[in-house]
Amino acid sequence: MEKEFIGLLGVVVGFVLNLAYGSWGKRKQRKQEQYYLAILVTMHLDRFFDEAVWLCGDNGRPDQEGCYISTTPYPKLELPTKDVDWRCLPQDLMKDILWLPECIRSAQDLIASASEYAASPPYFEEFFETRQYEFAKLALSVNKMSMRLRKLANLPMRKISDESYDPITALIKIVSKVDKVRDERHLNRRRLLKEMRVTQKTSN
Repeated sequence: MEKEFIGLLGVVVGFVLNLAYGSWGKRKQRKQEQYYLAILVTMHLDRFFDEAVWLCGDNGRPDQEGCYISTTPYPKLELPTKDVDWRCLPQDLMKDILWLPECIRSAQDLIASASEYAASPPYFEEFFETRQYEFAKLALSVNKMSMRLRKLANLPMRKISDESYDPITALIKIVSKVDKVRDERHLNRRRLLKEMRVTQKTSN
């Protein structure tokens, strides 16, 4: 009886040890995959961030006809697709990163719409306003994703500011400024419509 118990105990212990070792091995592999993916993706995110910050400083320059044109191309984001497993990331972070190309496309659509329907020569203010606004928001989001990836994989945080310039503060100011301008513009339009209605009623 005692031998049978010892034998059964040995089987149970062996099973538990194998289970624990398998679980440990999977966790180790997952961490390695996260580390590798984080290195690759943060490089792409950081490059996009830098290019977006550069774009946000583009107020245009006059062409031969005196109309302002942009001087900075749109930032590009090419996420790695080969030899990586995106499922090793937490679902919310994976979703945010993989959704980025669609967010960029939507931003470019808004900019194109502002250029076609709202902006007017020679300064095309609404075009540059929308361009800087959308990419400032994207840059802030991308920077947060990069920080989340670095924290997840225990990578060192990137230093992007110094004593003379902090791009994060500059981007936040752009978003805040445009929000304020748009709020004022909206109030002015409502005020104008109200005055027009009053004028029409008076004339009738």
